[in-house]
Amino acid sequence: MLLNSLLAVTFTWGGYFEKIFGDNQDAIDAANSAIATVETILWILVGVVGLAGIVYAIYLGIQLARAEDQSKRDDAKKHLITVLIALVVTLVLIVFFLYLLPAILQAFQGTSVGSGE
Repeated sequence: MLLNSLLAVTFTWGGYFEKIFGDNQDAIDAANSAIATVETILWILVGVVGLAGIVYAIYLGIQLARAEDQSKRDDAKKHLITVLIALVVTLVLIVFFLYLLPAILQAFQGTSVGSGE
């Protein structure tokens, strides 16, 4: 029973909108169009942020290599770790909002008090 309900969960916004809007194809098309636009913008943003992070990481690596005293090396290393964590968190959040959130919303929609099921 649990396996069947897990297999019925959609991991795309399109599948979620089909379950929400039912037979209203205009609403499904409008929602899918909006999500496609947001998804495109988010992946472009990931590319820009990734490029900026890589350039900054290279700059910090050069600073780390050229540092003359230990405090400057520690500072550059701390900033380099922070940049890498920020890049990973950004990617994880975008994947969460694009692919995991529809499944979570659908799972809670079926068990909500006001759903009438």
